[in-house]
Amino acid sequence: MNRNLYLLTVFIIILNTSVFGIGTQFLSIPNTARELVLGVNPALMGESFSNPAVSNSHVQNPDIFISHGSWIAGVTSTTIQLSKGNGGIQIRYTGISDLEFRTGIPTDNALAEFGAYGASFGGFYTKQFGSNILGFSINGIGFQIYDESSYGYAADFGFTKIFGKKFNVGLSVLNIGSMSVLSKTAPNLPVRVLSGVRYLSSYKSWSNEILFSIEKSSFNSGLIYRIGNEFTWQKIAIQAGTQLSEKVNSISGGIRLRLGMYSFQYGVQIGSQDLGLSQMLDFSVRLP
Repeated sequence: MNRNLYLLTVFIIILNTSVFGIGTQFLSIPNTARELVLGVNPALMGESFSNPAVSNSHVQNPDIFISHGSWIAGVTSTTIQLSKGNGGIQIRYTGISDLEFRTGIPTDNALAEFGAYGASFGGFYTKQFGSNILGFSINGIGFQIYDESSYGYAADFGFTKIFGKKFNVGLSVLNIGSMSVLSKTAPNLPVRVLSGVRYLSSYKSWSNEILFSIEKSSFNSGLIYRIGNEFTWQKIAIQAGTQLSEKVNSISGGIRLRLGMYSFQYGVQIGSQDLGLSQMLDFSVRLP
């Protein structure tokens, strides 16, 4: 099979979108290196798109966060988050370029070259009531493949409960919204329900964070289980994780380094689908 045609096919599978309006699943791809390694978990504190209640719950000063990486089959992903206090804005982009349009008749040159992308832009707000945190976000969404495009909106709802300094649980419902007609039918959004727990233990200059989450998606028949562990010593964190589902299993690893107001994170994931390596790099700076 022609390589570009193969990549286009894989991209359509990843986004779970076609001109027949199945929907768009780029919203289900991990958006940060930390999520890629530790798993999408609504109890994960910090840079996370899986629960608006914890997206910036640790940030009081202005924080700038940027993540970029490559997903399977050459798909690239970029995430930008600007946050301060109880709210902020988030931008996500996932795409692939240099695709060729060909018919079943072999030719030297492609009939056309094009790209495909999915993008979202929106804001989030959190509010804490004692040990309970509620969060809400609203995003505008756009998706285009060849000469077909669809636009819409999605809302996310999140909750987290903090038990002291060591334990918290989270629950979120993501992608409640609608899209405009793509070809003849409006795509469906991947409605996701996630629950997760986080336990933190520490002693002197080290700490260890254990995470577990379960996800039910409208695009998957079964449940998705994720387990992650992050060991931190002073300013360096070593991470490992695994994801289990009916059709795809994966393992992941990563490292995080904090240098004053700057933070760097690298993550890599290997999946059983044998479609390549996924890796991402995060950078954040917390302003005074």
